Amino acid sequence: MAIFHFSAKMVSRAKGQSAVAKAAYNARDQLTNDQTGERHDYSHGSGLTFEGIFAPKNAPAWAKDREKLWSEVEGAEKRKDAQLARSIDIALPHELTEDQRRQLVTDYVRENFARKGMVADVAIHAPCKEGDERNHHAHILLTTREIGPEGFGKKVRDWNSREQMESWRENWARMANRSLERHGHEARIDHRSLEAQGIDREPTTHNGPTATQMEREGGASERGDINREIEAQNEERGRLREKTREIDREIAAIREQDGKETPPETAKTHPAENAIHKTTDVMEKTLDATLDFFLGVPPKAMKAPARQKTEELEAKRAHTGRRYEQAKAEREALREKLGLTRGSKGRGRSRDDDEGGRDRERERD
Repeated sequence: MAIFHFSAKMVSRAKGQSAVAKAAYNARDQLTNDQTGERHDYSHGSGLTFEGIFAPKNAPAWAKDREKLWSEVEGAEKRKDAQLARSIDIALPHELTEDQRRQLVTDYVRENFARKGMVADVAIHAPCKEGDERNHHAHILLTTREIGPEGFGKKVRDWNSREQMESWRENWARMANRSLERHGHEARIDHRSLEAQGIDREPTTHNGPTATQMEREGGASERGDINREIEAQNEERGRLREKTREIDREIAAIREQDGKETPPETAKTHPAENAIHKTTDVMEKTLDATLDFFLGVPPKAMKAPARQKTEELEAKRAHTGRRYEQAKAEREALREKLGLTRGSKGRGRSRDDDEGGRDRERERD
């Protein structure tokens, strides 16, 4: 089934990163930073199925030249901790064909970025041979300043807002679902968090390039281990939820059967007669209880079988509920270990997300 993955990170000098190096890696290209003379060669990389630059209509001609574009971006930023570009990674529906995925991405980029004033450098990668064969994905590198015929202007802070990010995510889900429907696929994606969807499952987090490489080479990574713990907890909570539902169904069935076996009072019975019957029943039960007490019959035997069974199931349900709460507490411990908070909605960050500057950037698949 199609999955939703849409992550955005800033390419920053404070992390030792370079916009030119990132662009070269994404496009499997060899680029030289005109500002420093440093060359970045990723032309030996594989998996590229499409690359292209999309710019506003009023952008200068050099905005379509990858090396010139990102060299100008580097030159426009003077601070040693400057944010150079925004890098967006998107999982593409594997159900679509290569041409359909390319059309979906280019339509999305034009509508959400180029028409809003950003230059978007796009690269689509196919799954690597050692990875998941469904892992088609796009890398989109975006400028952060307004651009006109004379070049770059001021930073646009509105592009950094949480509302803007949520709008991009929602628009991607909408356009991807429309494409899936148009081409006859039932699969759909949802940009909302699992919590917002009412799904009681903890999301795993992106391993990042370093952890992914370690796992591919047969080693274990801390983030990979934590994700496996999360998956195990999700399975346990799912099992407990199903067990609780089974117990509820069994209790309901017993109560329904017990109700059928107890003859209802008819409307024709006189109220006085009903009162006599109730009084007689109470006296009989009291007498039976007294006799059982003197005969040494355990109190448990005084209960009707249906009631006894129901109470046993309710006790079992309570135990399952306690185990479920314990599983939730263990989930929270995992969140703390990952450095996530309730407000993060599963989009936490880690060293792996921030690593990969200059010539150390690796493919996310």
